[in-house]
Amino acid sequence: MRTKRSPLVLATAMLSFFGAMAQPELHFDKNIAVTRQGNDLDLAWAGGLNYPQISRIDLDLDGAKDLVFFDRTDNRLITLINTPGGGTSTYTITRDFDEQWPFRELHDWALFRDYDCDGKEDIFSYSQAGFSVYRNTSTNDELSFELLKFRVNCEYVFTDGSSQTTNLFISSEDLPGFADIDGDGDMDVLTFAQLGSYVQYYKNQSMEEYGSCDSLDFVLTNACWGRFAESAATNDVTLDAACPFQIPNPEMGPEPAHEGSLEGSPEDRAHTGSTVTPIDLDGDGVKDLLLGDISYPNLVALYNGGTVDDSHMTSFEVGFPADDVPVHLPVFPAPFHLDVDDDGDGDLLVSPNSRSLAQNFKGVWYFQNTGSDAAPNFEFQEEDVFQSRMIEVGQGAYPILFDHNSDGRMDLIVANEGYFDPTGDYIGKLMLLENTGTLSEPAFEVITDDYMGLSTSGIGTAMYPAFADLDGDGDKDMYIGDLEGNMHLFVNVAAGPVAQFQLTQPNVTYGNGTVIDLGRQVTPHFVDFDNDGLQDLVVGEQNGNLNYLHNDGTASAPSWTLVTDSLGFARTTTPFGSGFSVPVFFSGPDGQRQLLVASETGTLWHYSSSDWSPTSHWTLEDESYLDLREGFRTGLAAHDFTGDGVADFVIGNFRGGVSFWRSDGTSSIARRSAEPVLFAYPNPTTGRVEIDLKGDVPVGSRIVVRNALGQMILDRSFRSGHVVVDLGEQADGIYSICCEGPGRRYAPVRVLLSRRSH
Repeated sequence: MRTKRSPLVLATAMLSFFGAMAQPELHFDKNIAVTRQGNDLDLAWAGGLNYPQISRIDLDLDGAKDLVFFDRTDNRLITLINTPGGGTSTYTITRDFDEQWPFRELHDWALFRDYDCDGKEDIFSYSQAGFSVYRNTSTNDELSFELLKFRVNCEYVFTDGSSQTTNLFISSEDLPGFADIDGDGDMDVLTFAQLGSYVQYYKNQSMEEYGSCDSLDFVLTNACWGRFAESAATNDVTLDAACPFQIPNPEMGPEPAHEGSLEGSPEDRAHTGSTVTPIDLDGDGVKDLLLGDISYPNLVALYNGGTVDDSHMTSFEVGFPADDVPVHLPVFPAPFHLDVDDDGDGDLLVSPNSRSLAQNFKGVWYFQNTGSDAAPNFEFQEEDVFQSRMIEVGQGAYPILFDHNSDGRMDLIVANEGYFDPTGDYIGKLMLLENTGTLSEPAFEVITDDYMGLSTSGIGTAMYPAFADLDGDGDKDMYIGDLEGNMHLFVNVAAGPVAQFQLTQPNVTYGNGTVIDLGRQVTPHFVDFDNDGLQDLVVGEQNGNLNYLHNDGTASAPSWTLVTDSLGFARTTTPFGSGFSVPVFFSGPDGQRQLLVASETGTLWHYSSSDWSPTSHWTLEDESYLDLREGFRTGLAAHDFTGDGVADFVIGNFRGGVSFWRSDGTSSIARRSAEPVLFAYPNPTTGRVEIDLKGDVPVGSRIVVRNALGQMILDRSFRSGHVVVDLGEQADGIYSICCEGPGRRYAPVRVLLSRRSH
């Protein structure tokens, strides 16, 4: 049995963080038990799903197809390994492939399809008005890919019969259909035209030209495949629609004799977004279609009454499947036809292809195929397959520490930005996970997903709690920050050990009576910043800065003064985002104060200071602490759950899930292995980048730089521990710098090139 080195064993990823001080080792731990109503959540720490595109591929090369979810929320792949047993319950979360190239480079959409008939799924992903293809080059013991084509071209044929070579256009919002449409063995493409309401058919000439399926040589052979049109204003379908821009001699038959209409004729205007899934729904050997539309909750099924040489949609079904539970997923449902239960025939998974404002916690519908591929029969099973086995709080997940029952075992509150509601108004809630384990072996039970009934409090979405004893009675009270930048005081009025809160002061004020307003989406954190025995407030916000409110009051009556809205001049804002700072102060392995700030980019920003003066410039040690990147807009709870004296991390993300990273003691420089660790500085840079490699440099190593699209722009041999590269001729953006040695590829470092950097 093969032994894999997990790239997510993040042993002391950056030596520069604390100099020679000891560093934590963090390991993703999927086995921390979580239950809900007596049921084990075996995918609890998977990190949530919002808007996933779903494919299968053999990741661990054991012969069984695993599942990959490319989530459009944060352009991230979530991977589930297929274990023996069959059915959906046998998949288990893995983080072994987080650093697999090019997984972190994919964006907008990604589908895994085997185009070259070698039994290994390749990657098709959006790139600049088209798509890139990464060929699966895996061997028997190593998963690997190569960039085959950055942007796939086609021969585009015009109405007069002339043609030109150009990119095969697919928008960043549409999902194309990759399938063998004509039954000749190679993979063709169906996609909506850039203008209009018609599906274009791009025939792959691989079999015709080369006698094999291993090429991507596309020609537009029908501008109105299937002889139908979708309305530009709705998801209505017209059969036998006129095709005003058909090419000469289209392969799939002549112009229809009868010209239909869409309450007139289809408008020739920009297409707004559809998903195209070719599938044989009636077992006649020709491809039918399932269509999803960006503004509608249903799937439309079109039935092909023609042949592979003359496709002709002759009927349709507006609520598929009409003979079972029709799909209803506001908005933009995308169907994925794959054998998820390993019984040999393709099932149907449906999820939103949106980026926001869609179902975010019950959004993976599972229809099991109880028939066969020749005669499929899709029966509805559940609306949250896989999600129901996760800690899933909709949009946004922010874990906060709170021992709610005073038993000495730290519990977790998970705040969110909101659960989707069909009315269009998100519902904000807090989830309580009670620690039912021990001081060294934590285990959690979901007690409620609406702690203290706060969803009806009127505070709204994006509630973020913080806990401290503010009235001097020995128990923890609660502040809640809200979307509008205010905070609200809830006093703990419990007669016993289990906290019970009562709203005492809506819209907490400064000492002078003015209501505290700190921007938007504030994240309060209590800390005795100046060591005077009173809890002060450090508050993050959407803009990415940190606000420092000093407590001028007493142990039983706090009084707040805003000292600065630029504490330490720490700021998580980048040229590409707002910031969304979430501050967490905690004690490092040496007992000294540490500050990590979770951010919109999804990384943890680490700051240090010699005196922690609120008016001094703190040192930004790194923008990606231990290279922990859990997705977009993260939150962090740091606590020693495992009793080894070092903080474990619970990290939330915008997909509405959390992950658990356990500490395994400390590791000093003397105990570090020789595993190379890469440093690149300055970061951001205006062009010049110095690269250091700590640890042994394997013979034959090289430095490889790729742009955000995965294109290699530099490949240089690397014989010593230091090299300088110049990116001055490249466009501003994010660049990935990696050390590649014989037989392996080490975790990359991402550098921001910006001429605005100082």
